[in-house]
Amino acid sequence: MSILILMRHGQSIWNLQNRFTGGIDVPLTRKGIKQAKKAGKELKKMGITIDQVYSSKLSRSIETARFITSNLDSSSKKNKIIKVSSLNERDYGDLSGKYKDELVKTHGEKKVLEWRRSFKVKPPKGESLQDVLKRVKPFLNNKILKLLKRGKNVLCVAHGNALRAFRIATGEYTEKNIFNIHIPPCVPVIYEYKNNGKKNILSVKDSKTNITSKFTYQIEELGLKPSVVHRNLSSKELIKMAVERNEGVLTKTGALSVTTGQYTGRSPEDRFIVDDKLTHKTVDWGKINKPFPAKKFDQVLNKMRKHDKELFVFDGWAGAEDGTRLPVRMITDHAWQSLFVKTMFIEPTAEELEYHEPKFTVFNINDFEARPELDGTRTSTFILLNFTKSLAIIGGTRYGGENKKTIFGVLNFILPGKDIMPMHCSANLGLNGDTALFFGLSGTGKTTLSADPKRMLIGDDEHGWSDNGIFNFEGGCYAKTINLSRKAEPQIWDAIRDGAVLENVVLNPKTMNPDYDDDSLTENTRVVYPLDYIPGAVIPSVAGHPKSIIFLTADAFGVLPPISKLTTDGAMYHFMAGYTSKLAGTERGIIEPQPTFSHCFGSVFMPRPAEVYAKMLGERIVKHNTNVYLVNTGWSGGPYGVGKRFQIQYTRKMITAVLDGSLEKVDYEKNKVFNLDVPKTCPGVPSKVLDPKKTWKNKKAYDKAAKSLAKMFYDNFKTKYKKASPNIKKAGPKG
Repeated sequence: MSILILMRHGQSIWNLQNRFTGGIDVPLTRKGIKQAKKAGKELKKMGITIDQVYSSKLSRSIETARFITSNLDSSSKKNKIIKVSSLNERDYGDLSGKYKDELVKTHGEKKVLEWRRSFKVKPPKGESLQDVLKRVKPFLNNKILKLLKRGKNVLCVAHGNALRAFRIATGEYTEKNIFNIHIPPCVPVIYEYKNNGKKNILSVKDSKTNITSKFTYQIEELGLKPSVVHRNLSSKELIKMAVERNEGVLTKTGALSVTTGQYTGRSPEDRFIVDDKLTHKTVDWGKINKPFPAKKFDQVLNKMRKHDKELFVFDGWAGAEDGTRLPVRMITDHAWQSLFVKTMFIEPTAEELEYHEPKFTVFNINDFEARPELDGTRTSTFILLNFTKSLAIIGGTRYGGENKKTIFGVLNFILPGKDIMPMHCSANLGLNGDTALFFGLSGTGKTTLSADPKRMLIGDDEHGWSDNGIFNFEGGCYAKTINLSRKAEPQIWDAIRDGAVLENVVLNPKTMNPDYDDDSLTENTRVVYPLDYIPGAVIPSVAGHPKSIIFLTADAFGVLPPISKLTTDGAMYHFMAGYTSKLAGTERGIIEPQPTFSHCFGSVFMPRPAEVYAKMLGERIVKHNTNVYLVNTGWSGGPYGVGKRFQIQYTRKMITAVLDGSLEKVDYEKNKVFNLDVPKTCPGVPSKVLDPKKTWKNKKAYDKAAKSLAKMFYDNFKTKYKKASPNIKKAGPKG
């Protein structure tokens, strides 16, 4: 039995620049050379001997063939590379040398896609794939098959479209489905040749088990040597593997359901940042951002490198705005976690994936545990960030949210240096093009309130604010599901289907239906689903500068007004204060709401000092004339345990009044305790609800609780922000 190996050339300079190359002779990049050398080494490891090598007449193909053969065994090295024009890339005619993005702008995406991905359509003065097939098919029949019939092993190094034509000619694909496949550089497609006496048979070997698993996509640069690497598998493949590996089960809705064991929330106290030249003077060191020695980081990483089983790799983007997005790589040891990050971040196109070069990597081995006495961690669980190495390592926890929030913390460190404000907020877009932002910690209602059927969702949790406007960091949503109902949250309810992942949601063992009211595992039950599962979601998730900003707080004391309008100084004050309550389940050990001051409404995710982010926000509020409101989604009628959570329908009415401008037209009164401007009326909301004191039966108890919280505000700000401007200090409670 003989074999035929098809191989696409390594990355070329114009590949890197995203230009149409075609028949133009363009050399390899350094990465392309590295890809070719590695391919040769991997083929050698597979024990493959090559008897004949063919290449196109273009240098990027010839160079690739040379580097491959130079790394094969001695007998293969002696083979002369035969250069044939039949293997040349498709001629793109007038498109050659043009930047693809520019052509999309001038001719439209539909037309450019037709030129690139149609079997018969020719670009101006160029070739169609049908034309390429006409020269490739005779070469296969008259040259290649004759060699294979004689028992010779053949390597053909060529180009994307030439190889597509080849795979049509072998009968593996048709002109209708050939464009469904992705042909990455320097990854072999291996055919086994047989002749049954009547006809030649070329059958492709299983590329997943026999080929791509041998090519590790440069993760060996981290010192990893896994047995198998699965890169950017489809959702269906990951779900199938997760079920087969007993990582989860399918629910009646079609969603994958998993449990995360001991840890059902984040572990912020186990998060550390490597203290080195890059971070020593730029990170806000303290209880949140704790320093970690570089040597200890390397020590833990070296132990993790011993993991030699299957790994799942997701290469994608953090950030929807072109030019500012961060190429990320997520390496995990569980199929469901790879599905989580695939859903949570932004997937690259097939072409982007070919040349994806991660600028930050997260390596997460769920079941690897540190030894605190030796490794310097607090517990066996750890989240360690090394900005100098552009690497984070995670172990000892299966909670999916650690992957998401680690990348968020990375962006919060990197983006201010590019004059882009990172924000812990959700965002949506009105039909009139008005953008709104919702700031708040987990459980305050960001996801729920931004998923409005009358508005288009931009994103539910993390965004950036650049000179161009707002953009989502993510491609998915991560919503709480405790007490979820179709009536209250129809968009989230309907998103829990095939492709979604439920975390720690109890299932009915007979029907396999989720029980969203069951908190026996945790109150922090979650679902992750693609952003486009929300009807009318903005894709790509970018929008203009915000008209309205809403700060969400869950006041466990039950004394803050449900809604207040903030001045610019007031907005700065409350952004820096970041008062809310940590809600049950969102972090390990939280079983009842705990009042807290978390600057930027997400201090646990902010590596830099609060003043850095606050300054950026203040400048943008003034520049874009943005209205800011403080909305309390916490308790009314008493504190936690006595009062009740604000009814979501009232909160929605207040949000609507903000967004449609109604609250700009009503009268306000001053809440003297908290120095807040509170509307006297709001469409659809009883006036009594707007005054928190009126909802309490015991007015003296309210006064005492309100003064107590006001003093907390005052003491917190006085302690943390001694250098804040007098105007900002005056905008808060007097203490």
